[in-house]
Amino acid sequence: DLPARPRAAAAARALTAGALRDWRVADPDDADDIVLIVDELVTNAVLHGAAPIRLRLHLHGRRLTGEVTDGRAAAPPPAPADVPLWHEAGRGLLLVAALATEYGTRTNAGGPHTSEDEHAGGKTVWFSRLLNPGEGHLPATRT
Repeated sequence: DLPARPRAAAAARALTAGALRDWRVADPDDADDIVLIVDELVTNAVLHGAAPIRLRLHLHGRRLTGEVTDGRAAAPPPAPADVPLWHEAGRGLLLVAALATEYGTRTNAGGPHTSEDEHAGGKTVWFSRLLNPGEGHLPATRT
């Protein structure tokens, strides 16, 4: 669980980097890209979503899956077509699309918290990344 504040992105980056080290994801391209994807999705959840915000990472073989859940059901806004190249905002999901193997959004069930994994009326933006072949990727023993 992350605070719905700007510092959430820094916390998510640190948690993600730690998990990748624990899972022996050694390829710097994989690690850097995954940390950047998580940063973008958590930042979007803080700016466009609502509390509570939750980050979950799973590693199954070479496939890493991440989920950022927040309390607002509205899908993330699409990138505007007229954003100048030098502009800092507006292209986060384009970056996620370029770095992830797959990504998408799902609306979670409404009503009271229906499970530990879903926030009432919120959404989850997920991504997966097929890691480069390497030694020692460990399956997740905890999330």
